[in-house]
Amino acid sequence: MPPGAKLIETELAERFGTSRGPVREAIRELAREGLVAELPRRGTVVSTLTARDLAEVYAIREGLDLVAGKAVVSRASDAELRRLGEHLVAMDEASRPSGDYGKVAEHDFAFHRELVALAGNGRLSAIYDTMLSQTALLLRAAAAVNPTLRSEMERPVHWALLDSLVGRDHDRVRVAIDGHYRYAEERLFAQFGFAPREGHDAR
Repeated sequence: MPPGAKLIETELAERFGTSRGPVREAIRELAREGLVAELPRRGTVVSTLTARDLAEVYAIREGLDLVAGKAVVSRASDAELRRLGEHLVAMDEASRPSGDYGKVAEHDFAFHRELVALAGNGRLSAIYDTMLSQTALLLRAAAAVNPTLRSEMERPVHWALLDSLVGRDHDRVRVAIDGHYRYAEERLFAQFGFAPREGHDAR
């Protein structure tokens, strides 16, 4: 549903073939994740995330990836890292000409979600899942403004991160994560009329 769309329990219950109770609980969960908002005199609507939201979400994700990456270098097995790479192979397949942008994003998120999960910190994973949900909303908004975002994605940024993890090199992991988020900012922030400042101040 597009940003700003009003959520009416009776209509949603009919649409999904359920009662209002599950719909009400789903809306509460979406509110906890920041995906819907309750507005005075308007009721509950799909959140409209701004450039500042984008900056905050990506700053948090980058920090969590750094924490997770440090832990993964020390504790993840070679087999676990190979499984992590499977998401990138699938992402590359989905990125082929006339590929499915939704699948690309799905495997992108799965890669990051599993990276954080390998850190073995449940609270870290829970926070990260919330940030991914908000990222999905932001990506849809950005792609609506610039459809080329659906096809133009530089895949080596993810492989560089995986290579640094396989190499068990903390410094390379930090540099790879920094490069990943700088690239993401360059692609996405302009769609919201917002340019990151030098030195990552915008994040």
